Amino acid sequence: METTEKLALIDVGSNTIRAVVYGRRGNRVRKLYSEREYTGLIAYVSNGRLTEEGLSRLCATMAHLKRFCALCRCEGVTAFSTASLRGVTNRVEAVEAVRRLTGIEILPLSAEEEMACDCAALRHAGLKAGFAFDLGGGSCQVFRFDEAGLGEGASLPFGCLTLGEHFVRRGLFPDREEARAMRRYVRGTLDEYLPGFAGAEPAVLHAMGGTARAVAKLLRAAGQAADEDGESLCVPREALRALLREARKREGRLVATLRRVIPGRMSTLLPGVLAMEAIARHLGCETIEVTPTGVREGFLWTRLLPTAAPSTAS
Repeated sequence: METTEKLALIDVGSNTIRAVVYGRRGNRVRKLYSEREYTGLIAYVSNGRLTEEGLSRLCATMAHLKRFCALCRCEGVTAFSTASLRGVTNRVEAVEAVRRLTGIEILPLSAEEEMACDCAALRHAGLKAGFAFDLGGGSCQVFRFDEAGLGEGASLPFGCLTLGEHFVRRGLFPDREEARAMRRYVRGTLDEYLPGFAGAEPAVLHAMGGTARAVAKLLRAAGQAADEDGESLCVPREALRALLREARKREGRLVATLRRVIPGRMSTLLPGVLAMEAIARHLGCETIEVTPTGVREGFLWTRLLPTAAPSTAS
């Protein structure tokens, strides 16, 4: 597709910071290039503040991604953050440090704004109604949606990175006792924040976010996840349980696979699998559909290019 304009969107997440370059021609938009860094920003939060080391990591990564966007000859660069900066007490200082170094202003999204972007992404993907969750590094958005838009939902105070930080003490992956504690915490948090969601029994639960896509990629390689429409992947809940059992029995094999396929997810994949399985179990759902769209696409369609039409080509 011949383009007349290139623009970049940087998603400052708790586990990864990713820049995506889009090409725009008229009201059509196409994803062209992307670059990401596994920074684990949420792990640099201490006593509610982003540490100096974390701030340096953020600034260095944003400077690198700015250079990437410049090489792609982008006309504009926009950045937003999710749970990575949402709750830190020195957020203004962090945003200002990035602005001084790179000229890029990071827009922090509230939990409600993040869920609204998630919902918009699903609706633009052609989904009409259902239940969904977006599992990030530091938070998890769980919500209903329908043709009217975003329904009941909540931003839960856990993500695949924070679950690992809080519960995994004795090794790379959670052992049986740590996994039980993690499941209890996830289910208890769901009961606290969304008591009406227990046993909702949706036919399909839509999963968003990099962790869900990484899990689906791993299961597809093993023949345990099926392509639904060329982009989405259907993951049976039993496949998640089987992956957890396999990790306990053959940890070395899983480590080797992760190093080869998704090395940046080494410490966060299993906590993510546990969270996904616990959410599906809580809702009484046996099938999870992992969608390729997410908060970044929702931000693009609602904030930057509300009149543009998405293209699935990349």
